Amino acid sequence: MSAREREILAYLRTPMTAEEIPAALFVSVNTVRTHQRSIYRKLGVNSRRDAIKIRM
Repeated sequence: MSAREREILAYLRTPMTAEEIPAALFVSVNTVRTHQRSIYRKLGVNSRRDAIKIRM
């Protein structure tokens, strides 16, 4: 997992929305969504909740 993916995964653990995370990182919503899909694929999950459970 890349450094940016780990950073986004850390944000996924917060109550921030998918629109608030890119604003905090100064990137587009599409960039965060692309990283999210990559994270989910690498972890073998389909949702934010499942990704958080695996990485805790």
